[in-house]
Amino acid sequence: MGSYSKDWLPHLKDSVPKDVQGLKVTSYSIALEGWRRGLILKYYNRRRNPLRIRYSLSDGEKEIIFAGSRGSPVSNEAVKICIDKYLTKKYLKEANVPTPEGALFNSEHSKDEILSYAKELGYPLVVKPVDGSGGKGVIANIRTDQELLDALSIVRDDMKFEKIIVEEYFEGTDYRIYVIGDKVVAAFDRIPANVIGDGKNTIAKLLELKIEERQKNPALYNRPITVDQEVHNVLRSKGYDLNSVPPKGERVFLKTKNNVSSGGDSRDVTDDLTDEIKDIAVRATQAIPGLLQAGLDVMVNKEKNKAMVIEINARPSIRNHLYPMIGKARDIPKEIVDFYFPNTKNKRINSNNVLFYFELKAINDIFRKGLTKEITVPKIPEGDLKASKFSIQEVRFTTELKKVIENGVKLNNLHGYMNVIEQKDKMDIVVAGNILNLEKFKKALDSYLKKTNKNINITEKEYSSPIKLGFEIKRNFSSRVKKSDSDTEKLQTRTPNNILSRIIERLNNIIRKKN
Repeated sequence: MGSYSKDWLPHLKDSVPKDVQGLKVTSYSIALEGWRRGLILKYYNRRRNPLRIRYSLSDGEKEIIFAGSRGSPVSNEAVKICIDKYLTKKYLKEANVPTPEGALFNSEHSKDEILSYAKELGYPLVVKPVDGSGGKGVIANIRTDQELLDALSIVRDDMKFEKIIVEEYFEGTDYRIYVIGDKVVAAFDRIPANVIGDGKNTIAKLLELKIEERQKNPALYNRPITVDQEVHNVLRSKGYDLNSVPPKGERVFLKTKNNVSSGGDSRDVTDDLTDEIKDIAVRATQAIPGLLQAGLDVMVNKEKNKAMVIEINARPSIRNHLYPMIGKARDIPKEIVDFYFPNTKNKRINSNNVLFYFELKAINDIFRKGLTKEITVPKIPEGDLKASKFSIQEVRFTTELKKVIENGVKLNNLHGYMNVIEQKDKMDIVVAGNILNLEKFKKALDSYLKKTNKNINITEKEYSSPIKLGFEIKRNFSSRVKKSDSDTEKLQTRTPNNILSRIIERLNNIIRKKN
């Protein structure tokens, strides 16, 4: 899964599948945290739309349904207020939370009216849409009438936003602060897309290397820095182009906006927050009725220890807190599950440090087929657990051996995988589960192998990486061996109490009948 920073959370290493890296990291990491504590995890999809999937965590008495990072106790009113940036501003001002002065303008207001207000308020200014997201349509540090007219043309005419806010510009650093309850749990600032010169490579090559680095980050997977006209304009303003070789150590900015999604770097600043800034963030969250958790965009002037709350997001992504480009990761999933299920604090079912995770792809595939609207993920294995890697040399992978392994895994409720290297007559079996069941599996396998070849030995080693729920057989072939569909099939062992597996089996039966 790529290189893993020592500053990231160790219990997430090798536990976040590729198919959930990027935007889905937020929901998956929270679901995984709750599931690993023994909570009941369900997924819901009423509309067969992968973007509308919800999930819930339950302790048997209380169920919290999540949309991204937002729990269902967050009120619908709070969500509506946060979507409307001007309404948010009104609530903040009523609660005496510092936020920029500004006014709302719609399509009926002329440019002259807006110019008149701008002169009254005073430059520099910011223009932004009332309901924009991800920094779209936000133009900051406007200093002249002409710059304001240009900004209005872009936001109103080109981008077709009908309602906009014109507000004062606050000089400072852009922070994203995460609040849950009455506590600030994380913060990062954002540096616009950039490369750092090494005195040897061109900006184009440095950018290529930077994109490769971002691909290794689970939060930024498949989120490359795009070379657009803005990049060329920014470089030209500094006397550079893509073929320039900047001096060693020089940071060359490529864009003006600092959104991480458009190529910016996230840098953890949680420990830099003063008590005054934390207080502003908490009061801002509490100013919105029914808002129990939020991500706040806050402009911070560190020299003056002042801050202005710019926006509030009721469903913020947490992926850049989990995988900052610079600095220490913050365990927001733990904070969220602690908040909604305080009875599970400090509880994580990982007996003998055996960690499990589950795959989301199979669940999404089932929803796309429309077979069900609700799936309960099988509960995490509990008890006295162990994970082992069994290596076997000089043995042919036969249909009979496959059945022995599958039956052994099924009967003993084990999870893991088997890797068969055909051309070397070698196989590795990684399994995890109850220690006694693991011994039963090993004895049954050893007994079968001794019947076929007395000289075969099984080597057992402790296995420390996380184990995916279920069991699959992977077969690897040399280029000399012809592959057939059956040879490359991945086989999953299904346990009787595995609800997900039963649904998959039902799906396969329907597909077979149709064919």
